[in-house]
Amino acid sequence: MKLKKMLKRQKKFSDCFFDSKSLTEAEKIELHKTFCLSMHSELSFLANTVQYRDHRPTSVATHRENILFETMDVMRYSMAMLNLWDFSIDEIENAFKSRAAHLENRNVKNIENWNGNPVIVCDMDDVLTRFRQDFYAWINKTYGQNLDEKSGEYYLKSTVDGKSSDALLAEFTHGGKNANLGVNKHMVAELKQLHDAGYWIHILTARPSSNLKCLYETYEWLAEHVPFFDSVSLKSEKYLWLASTEPYKAGQVVCAIDDSPKHAAEFAQHGIPTLIPKRNYNRSVWKNENITYFDWERGSIQKYVAKCLNNIGA
Repeated sequence: MKLKKMLKRQKKFSDCFFDSKSLTEAEKIELHKTFCLSMHSELSFLANTVQYRDHRPTSVATHRENILFETMDVMRYSMAMLNLWDFSIDEIENAFKSRAAHLENRNVKNIENWNGNPVIVCDMDDVLTRFRQDFYAWINKTYGQNLDEKSGEYYLKSTVDGKSSDALLAEFTHGGKNANLGVNKHMVAELKQLHDAGYWIHILTARPSSNLKCLYETYEWLAEHVPFFDSVSLKSEKYLWLASTEPYKAGQVVCAIDDSPKHAAEFAQHGIPTLIPKRNYNRSVWKNENITYFDWERGSIQKYVAKCLNNIGA
């Protein structure tokens, strides 16, 4: 039985007790609490299917069938919860996929596992992804606008249909767009070449880690499009975080790559050679010391990185 049919059958059973479509928000919250407490109870029953009280001398036989059916009860309450909040099968499957990518990579792809190799710190959005292009295209299509992604504004300052840039970004993220952002294949290939040459590739993005959908879809996107990356962090204050890491303290951060004028300027100000994709919105820092701009569609960064490596080894 596929998940879709299982959810449908569970909903048919739940409908015997309540009609989720007619419930108010407050009533749904009360049912949410009930389901959570019920799952807690079922988990206790599941725990009792094996001997887990080590302090008790009396052994309890393991009941394999009981494990199966008590697990089914937990699953049914989980499905009832998903039905209560009207999650579609696509939302559920996509959530499983992105969460799996996070779980499978968060410990392995961690800066704490740094192997001593020289480190390249690379931004994600508008360096590896085509975030700005996709975000503006979505706004234009959804709200009938004609925004130009090549504008000199780093942040969208004007409101659209009464919504601020933050509100639009939240809507964009909620719609699962981060998992399907376009790829700058040229930059990914450049990074792959550097990784193969022995550099540790650390992805440092200012995306909010508190937004679970954003966090998990970040890992999902990287796992699919940049599978060779060594570690990733989501930090709003990039330089401050980087300064606390072992590679930085050991003087092994070769360079940073970032499109943000704020982050690029902060890296450069503290002596980190910084590459910045040449965009209208970061023009103000092109001539800053330690900053070099480049063509992110076609430009090679190999010689620049090699020069930076020679400098830290001098």
